[in-house]
Order: sequence, then C-alpha cells, then structure tokens
Amino acid sequence: MSQFPKEDELDPPSPAPWRCFDLGAACARVVEKSPWRVALIASSSWSHAFLTPKHYLLYPDVEADRALYDALQAADYATWRQRPLSAIEDSGQQEVLNWMCLVGAMNELGRRPTETSYVQSYIFNSNKCFAVFEP
Repeated sequence: MSQFPKEDELDPPSPAPWRCFDLGAACARVVEKSPWRVALIASSSWSHAFLTPKHYLLYPDVEADRALYDALQAADYATWRQRPLSAIEDSGQQEVLNWMCLVGAMNELGRRPTETSYVQSYIFNSNKCFAVFEP
C-alpha cells in the first residue's frame, strides 16, 4: 500500500449542489429579515476546459452551460437544485456551486432574473454568464 494518496483522493469532496442551493435559501431568509439593504452576488466562471476530460481538456461544456443558462432565464430553479454533483464534475462546472447558492436565494425570495447574458466560447477557458435580479 502506497503512503501517497491516489490522484482522485487529493481534492476534498465538493458539497452537494442541493446543499449549496439550500444554503442560499437560508441566507435569503436571514437577509430578508435584515433592516439593511444587501446585495447577493455569485462570482465564478461556468464550465472550465481544463476540468472537462470528455472534451480532451480543450473546450468548456457548452451544452451543459447552455442548459443551466436556459433554466436560469426561465427561473426553472428546480432544474438547478436537482442537478447532481456527478453532472457538475463531468462538465467541469465546479464553480457553478457558487451560483447554486445565488439561485437558491432567488428561489426563496421569489425573484426571476430581469437581465441575463451568456458568453459562449470555444477559445477562452470557460463560458461566462451574467444575471441581475432586481427587487
């Protein structure tokens, strides 16, 4: 038995997407009761080429990102909450877990995006998404 961990054991396990979603919902409940104005922000790229072996680490998972973007535009938050971690890891979307928290908060507050934009790219390392949820 080797004293060194296997490559797949080097990273700590990611939280389940539904946990991030529920964390965002809990944050929204706290913020909603607060006397202060608060901005909830998710910052991350979506799928990353260097984390997408099924595309030979050459380009991001455009199809998976587009599916999440379409669900975001439609305020189909159930699609987000039900996305399994295995699908996120397969698509190189680990940073989408940051967005999972925001989407959970917006679901809890009953907000739909008022502005969205998606930048699809086979050249850059990852696709980009922008969304605004006005009060």
